[in-house]
Amino acid sequence: MLKKRNKIKQFFLLIILILSVLSGCGEFKDIDKDVFVSMIGIDLSDDPEKPYKVTLKLYVPTSSFKQSPKPEYTYLTQNGKTLTEAIRILETHSDKEVDFGHSKLIVIGEELLNANKSKEIMDFLLRRPDIQMISWLAIGRPSAEEIVKLVPQSETAAYPALFNYFDHNGTDSPYIVTTYLFDFRRKMLESGIDPILPLIEINKEEEHFEVNKSIVLDHDKKPHELSSLDTLIFNMLTRNLDVTDLVIDEDNQHFIAKIDNINSTYKVKVDAQQQIKLNIDIELFGYISESKNTMSNQQLPQYSEMVEAETKEKFSDFFTKMLNAGYDPIGFGVAYKSNTLHNKRMSPSEWDEAYKNSKVNIKVMAGIKSTGSIQ
Repeated sequence: MLKKRNKIKQFFLLIILILSVLSGCGEFKDIDKDVFVSMIGIDLSDDPEKPYKVTLKLYVPTSSFKQSPKPEYTYLTQNGKTLTEAIRILETHSDKEVDFGHSKLIVIGEELLNANKSKEIMDFLLRRPDIQMISWLAIGRPSAEEIVKLVPQSETAAYPALFNYFDHNGTDSPYIVTTYLFDFRRKMLESGIDPILPLIEINKEEEHFEVNKSIVLDHDKKPHELSSLDTLIFNMLTRNLDVTDLVIDEDNQHFIAKIDNINSTYKVKVDAQQQIKLNIDIELFGYISESKNTMSNQQLPQYSEMVEAETKEKFSDFFTKMLNAGYDPIGFGVAYKSNTLHNKRMSPSEWDEAYKNSKVNIKVMAGIKSTGSIQ
């Protein structure tokens, strides 16, 4: 009898120990008590004591798509001495828990970018565990707030139109740069490569977005804006583009070459005098998609030569701008370090100085296959 009681006591003692170890669901909240953030906008405010202006774009929960076929959002905006302070106050403006786990895009206002606050912003974004490292990062012009609050007519419910520019499921334009938060951080910390961010603008009628430019950043330099053409060239060198267009306008010829096969490679060589040589090889294949003049298939070699000359000129202009400004968005410095023993490398400051005087050798091989189909 005594043994039986002892076994019962041991059993209940074991149950108590197991229950004390279990965490339970004390922190669980019903999903209808959460409100999800789709975008975060960060601007420079007009208040010097509270320089950060945070704008959150929140999904409005609906029971079904039929009930609310059009996109609906609510917005919260608050100034703060720090980003954390602004968000903590914003959380008091909603009766639900503000959830950043589904936020896909972070837009930084152009004024804040020029105020050299990137270090503070990145520190905040990287420390918060509920902000996804796979979020896209972009620059907003004229402000992040205006970008975040614009809802174009083409937008559908539950998926902001701006996401289609960066997820490659919608438009896949060669003029768009996509930068993830983790990749931006890595390039900010790495020497030998400068991070680049897409620039989001609004058209004059304020009806839709325009994403065809980009901005290169460096720690101690003023942000450098790349034009649409320079952004295209950057993508041709760093992305495996499928299709792009090249406008040829010379020798009384004006036509557009549709390039559907692009291969680009580069090599970095440094001689004994620390002279850097950047060898760029580009192969382009395509056809003529538009022309103001009658085109002849017998003159395809001449058209190919014109494409080669035009491409070489545009690439030379791009590298001249980058070398003069001292920016390296391609990552030649990283390529140099990966192919040089650590005890034979130039220091980062020596590389930066030598990079500005690099010799760039560009080789272009173009193959225009046809003048297009005209019935």
